[in-house]
Amino acid sequence: MFVPLPMEIFQVPTRVVIIREGTQVMRQIYMNRQHRNDLYPTYSGDSIGKWEGDTLVVDTIGFNDKTWIDSGGLPHSEALHVVERIRRLDHDTLVDDVMIEDPMAYTKPFTAQQVYKLKPGWEIQELVCTENNKYTYHGK
Repeated sequence: MFVPLPMEIFQVPTRVVIIREGTQVMRQIYMNRQHRNDLYPTYSGDSIGKWEGDTLVVDTIGFNDKTWIDSGGLPHSEALHVVERIRRLDHDTLVDDVMIEDPMAYTKPFTAQQVYKLKPGWEIQELVCTENNKYTYHGK
């Protein structure tokens, strides 16, 4: 969620789906269940959500340890636990307050905040790392 690329958010009865430009194009936040007991660690983890008034509270566990928390390279383990509180400040502003805890990587939890501004002219484009990566040689 910290990558500044276009995204769209859809709410259906059983989940909130976030589609974004990038390598992990879809995130599903399940609104009708608890965390699964048979989680296999994945890049996006297992997200469950609930509404507290006008705030979507998202609890995510089940991450693998192959990614970073941010674009600067903050590592994490499979014990990563993320709680987000996503709310709209006004028509054009979405705020995501994030609490991050990982007892295997950090001595205490820490917080971050991401603010998104509505960009009506943006459209999600196809992004393929091997083709859009300026460090990849294509032999042409």
